[in-house]
Amino acid sequence: MTQSVIHRGITIRQFDVPCTPYVWTHDETDGHGTAETLDQACAQIDAHLAKQEAA
Repeated sequence: MTQSVIHRGITIRQFDVPCTPYVWTHDETDGHGTAETLDQACAQIDAHLAKQEAA
């Protein structure tokens, strides 16, 4: 596994296998996602947390 990145308290990981997506999970809100780029993963997390704050 490559080094993890934390965005807004959520860990984003990418495994050492070529062409694998970035993955993230947020156990507290049952959120998760996959993305082709780190920027996309961060945008997914922002959108997920915005939905949680609005609820």
